[in-house]
Amino acid sequence: MAAQSRKRICVIFGGRSAEHDVSLASGRAVMEALDRERYEALPLLVSREGRWILLPGPRAAAAEGREVLLSPAPGRPALLGTDGSEAARVDAFFPMIHGTFGEDGTLQGFLELADIPFVGSGCTASAVSMDKGITKAVLRAAGLPMLPTVTVTKGRWESDKRGILAEVESRFTFPVFVKPASLGSSVGVHRVENPDQLERAVADAMGYDVKVLVEEEAQGHEVECSILEGPSVGDILASPLAEVRPKTGWYDYRAKYTPGLTDILIPAPLDASVADRLRSHARAAFLALGCSGLARVDCFFRERTGEIYINEVNTLPGFTPLSGYPKMIQAAGISYPDMLDRLIACAFSRTEQTRSRSFQRIS
Repeated sequence: MAAQSRKRICVIFGGRSAEHDVSLASGRAVMEALDRERYEALPLLVSREGRWILLPGPRAAAAEGREVLLSPAPGRPALLGTDGSEAARVDAFFPMIHGTFGEDGTLQGFLELADIPFVGSGCTASAVSMDKGITKAVLRAAGLPMLPTVTVTKGRWESDKRGILAEVESRFTFPVFVKPASLGSSVGVHRVENPDQLERAVADAMGYDVKVLVEEEAQGHEVECSILEGPSVGDILASPLAEVRPKTGWYDYRAKYTPGLTDILIPAPLDASVADRLRSHARAAFLALGCSGLARVDCFFRERTGEIYINEVNTLPGFTPLSGYPKMIQAAGISYPDMLDRLIACAFSRTEQTRSRSFQRIS
């Protein structure tokens, strides 16, 4: 394929959230795997301060790049220098910003406004899936099984702290998990073994978000399923499952991103009937939330009772060498580069479908 006919894919990574470093690793992994015969990768770093910096290479430092802005004019996808000159034309964006201001619908809404193809779910599904409390409400309404949860807002915490602590103690048997509603990678998450630890855990999690969830410990197998959509309507793959087994403690940030601290078993050593149920629930969650392109659905399976619970849905899961999402897709027989091809094709297909809609009143 001639160089001039390659698609320019702008991989945007970094970001302002606590998952900045993970996003760097995910973005670089994507750029290194893109087929150079078909795509030209444009590395776009979002600094911790929110500056957009077009880099000369995926591992270049911010100081080596050029600060840019995105032209919001529909149909003219371009990155502009701060002086207004064109820095680069873009065919599609590949967001790899995890967490706030990247995975939560804000970036997706901006790209939709600019009418630019991009990989992954749109504004609504991204925003709903990012907020674990709203995700649980939507999935419960869809008839999917969820663990009992107490939602704590900042206002309620400040006005009725004692009441909240009493509610959690009356509803749950310890240990419980405390987590920010809109963050990933286990940042700000605490396993609370007794009531004496609860107040400090909620206060710390509240430092990351204005809403915090408290829920009972699942006490079961932690299982993940990767969802990969194709460009054709209804072409949705639910991958072989992965069982996550931390070697010590629970699956916290350190266990997720330190080599050797967690075993990820693919396929998960579960009965075929259980695996089929888990995949079915994962696919149903993807559809109920209106997701597009990809998602990783995290579940729990209680072997003793046969119960399955959906924990959360990640619309931009990790793409690092240690991440479960690409490993599960590879277990389905799809290579990393082919997975990226499919995601990019899906992005263009969804944009064409969106453009076919009329936004003008017909008199």
